[in-house]
Amino acid sequence: MNDDDAAMYEELEKINAANNSKSASDWIGAWSKSITDPPSEAEVEKMHAAAMAAEEERLAEARSYRYVFAHDLLSGSGDSFAGKYLADALGTIDIELETPDLVCGDADYTVTSALEKLTAALNGGEGRKERPVRLIGSSTGALVAALYAEKNRDRVDKVFLLAPTWGLANILTNFESRYGVKFSKAFVDDAITLPEYPTVTCPAYIVHGHDDDVSPLDNSARWMQMASQWMRQEGDADENVAERRLLEVSGLGHGVETALPMSMGRFTEFFKIPRVDLYLREREP
Repeated sequence: MNDDDAAMYEELEKINAANNSKSASDWIGAWSKSITDPPSEAEVEKMHAAAMAAEEERLAEARSYRYVFAHDLLSGSGDSFAGKYLADALGTIDIELETPDLVCGDADYTVTSALEKLTAALNGGEGRKERPVRLIGSSTGALVAALYAEKNRDRVDKVFLLAPTWGLANILTNFESRYGVKFSKAFVDDAITLPEYPTVTCPAYIVHGHDDDVSPLDNSARWMQMASQWMRQEGDADENVAERRLLEVSGLGHGVETALPMSMGRFTEFFKIPRVDLYLREREP
């Protein structure tokens, strides 16, 4: 370093020190003023009004979407803990959770028939079709939600998936072993035709059990990997996709629906809505 460089470096150090000193001094001064000279009643009211206006603006934004829950196809739309809990939670801020029946008593239901029912439900409702959709799905319903998002990219804002069943055809025996169910030939034949990992381009959040013995966590980790242009493998889609997040939970196996109350902070932050779970707690006796 020559003399000119050294002089310039020394001068820059003085400027940085002065700026840092000024910033610290400004912060200390502001903090001291807040202690010794609290805001007036009028200023407090003004700040409160501004906060209320910001909250109303955030609520208006949240209510501009349709929130739709896709239930696990092995259970009815009214039997899902997640569906009931979210309906109550979102109801505290006057948001309706739509819970269409994706089976409707059909003994030969398939994922494709469920997708058709979800599509029909979202195409119905006066004045609703134009509103963007936020999808929440559980287990096989999460797969249905992902397939809908893949086919309707212009309509879906975000998806929140609980234990999605990627590669469904490969894990049907896990369902049969774990729950003692027997899938129809129509369901099995349909599962073989489905993409293992739907290409969802909107933001996505997954909650998956670390000890899930039905739909392995590795499958969701693989789906997360496919979002990265640097980690994709040969044969993966090369489309640009939005951010994907994964929350691992332990001790619940495939039943991560019951972890929803504990993960509502993630849910509300993802959808940018108020902490509706806290409103529910306030209503508890």
